[in-house]
Amino acid sequence: MLATFIQHRGLVSLLTMSALISACSRPTPPTAAVPAVYVSAVRNEAVDAQRILHGSVRARIETDVAFRTGGRVIERLVELGQTVRAGQELARLDPNDLQLSLQAATDQHRAAEIDAVQARSDAQRFRRLLGDGSIGAAEAERQQARADAADARLKQAERQLDLARNRLGYATLIAPMDGIVTALRFETGQMVSEGQGVLGLAQPGELDVVVDIPEDLVADLKNWRATAVPGSDAAVSDAKPVVLRLRELAPSANPVSRTSRARFAWPAAAGMPAPHLGMTAQVRLQRQGNEPSADLPLGALLTTPAGTTVWTVDIQTGILTKQPVKLLAQTTARVRVTGLADGTLVVSAGAQKLDAGLKVRPVQRPLAHAPSSEQTQ
Repeated sequence: MLATFIQHRGLVSLLTMSALISACSRPTPPTAAVPAVYVSAVRNEAVDAQRILHGSVRARIETDVAFRTGGRVIERLVELGQTVRAGQELARLDPNDLQLSLQAATDQHRAAEIDAVQARSDAQRFRRLLGDGSIGAAEAERQQARADAADARLKQAERQLDLARNRLGYATLIAPMDGIVTALRFETGQMVSEGQGVLGLAQPGELDVVVDIPEDLVADLKNWRATAVPGSDAAVSDAKPVVLRLRELAPSANPVSRTSRARFAWPAAAGMPAPHLGMTAQVRLQRQGNEPSADLPLGALLTTPAGTTVWTVDIQTGILTKQPVKLLAQTTARVRVTGLADGTLVVSAGAQKLDAGLKVRPVQRPLAHAPSSEQTQ
């Protein structure tokens, strides 16, 4: 019995010590799971670069027509989209104040004319009196000076009268050229100021396609071949693409969009109907491929103010590295870039959620569809 009791006490002590040791020891932390990412292998090939942009058809010559004097509009004689001829009346101002100014200028001219005639007559009489010695030379010279001053005031009054006549004529807005009314910025009864643009007038003889060019194309835009099709969707259009000629390129970029405005001349081809002003035109820029480039999913691209980059994965360690690339073309699903070696594994989905130095497990991305050959911007 004593031996059994001692054995029982020893077992209890051993269990108690095991429980204390287990309570004091820390649990082993679980092993961190390595996240899996979709990757695409880079395969460079030399293909023709192509970008599709969207512009609008505009007249080469467009002008803002303005009244050359201020006043209240009493009549508007044209409507938006109307075709007008050079010299045609477009609008009229209230002429009452201008007629009063003309009458006042006429009266001033009449008074100056009377003063000038009287001063010349007095000067002639003083010259006769000077000849027979009745007056001194100083008096004759002073009277001649008064006559010269009266003549100068008469010329000034004549110019004021001409100006008043012109201003009365300016109360009617005249079309400076043949064209189409593209904008109306005034209504009957509105007060307008001198030089305020109230009407847009476009000459439809020569047409341009106006396009905003991304900054990565601006430097060598002249090396790209440009064609255009009227309408927003060239794929369903029956129109034949026309070759455009670069007419002008803005010297500075838009501070918000970072694009530069370009104007391409639309050819006046015989037998080809001209597009309507303001309609959309799809512009295709093409250039022969002169450097290898790779086609990747759109999700692989990271665009920041510092530049365009992608995440590459080291196949041995699984470590992420940010690699700068040059964007050549982009669609809603694909991008074409240069700057990557063949076989490089590029993260093709969820690139915005990753950090440099993170260890990942690359998973080859399945081919959902064949890359599109048309690139758009």
